[in-house]
Amino acid sequence: NGEMASGALRATWHAELDNRELQIHLQLPPTAIADAYALFGAAIPELARARIEGRFALKAQLGLPDGRLSLTPQVEGFQVSGLGTEVFAAARSGCSRRSSRLTADSWLARAVVAAEDQRFYEHPGYDLAEFSASLRQNQREGRISRGASTLPQQLAKLLVTGGERSPVRKLRELLYAVEMEQTLGKPRMLQLYLAHAPWGPGLCGAEAAAQHYFGRRAHALEPAQAVWLAAMLHNPGLE
Repeated sequence: NGEMASGALRATWHAELDNRELQIHLQLPPTAIADAYALFGAAIPELARARIEGRFALKAQLGLPDGRLSLTPQVEGFQVSGLGTEVFAAARSGCSRRSSRLTADSWLARAVVAAEDQRFYEHPGYDLAEFSASLRQNQREGRISRGASTLPQQLAKLLVTGGERSPVRKLRELLYAVEMEQTLGKPRMLQLYLAHAPWGPGLCGAEAAAQHYFGRRAHALEPAQAVWLAAMLHNPGLE
């Protein structure tokens, strides 16, 4: 047993060993989220202007030699300001010059929420329940088969951070997602996501996808067509 420290973070750990395995337990008490982000310094340029509030705690358990990992995170009062995401409230889509008539209750919007982020209207930009579920499934299958990114996080990737695969990008996405929850709200975030989502090679946004595959406007899609397009978001390379 002992303690671990990095920057302002302080965690305790203990381990139990028997003739079959080693179980390592780690506990991080409630800690300022800003202190955790500070560990990444210049790797996250947004830290120079972002105001980060809230606290988080973490319990982790690692079993060796099989590598089973369980994480139980808790987050309280997470808020972000200063990133300027309010400019997206009036932003036009870079994918199409035609104004979209899609609304949050359209068939396509409802199908995308069902396929991509079922707790979209409940979570604050991040989904701890989905994070835990995806971790369990990925470990069970031995591969990354299920992601935990919410629609706000995916929107942040499309508008700001880009698609580079790295933990730092995920942390940047989280900052933007939490702030956009306050500056834009659910309906506008969903509208922006539909306007920028990739639907295959060279297809950007719901209007382009609806015209390409069905020859009609996105708001006029039938339920089965909307479900088909929503399913494509998991693999836009498939037609």
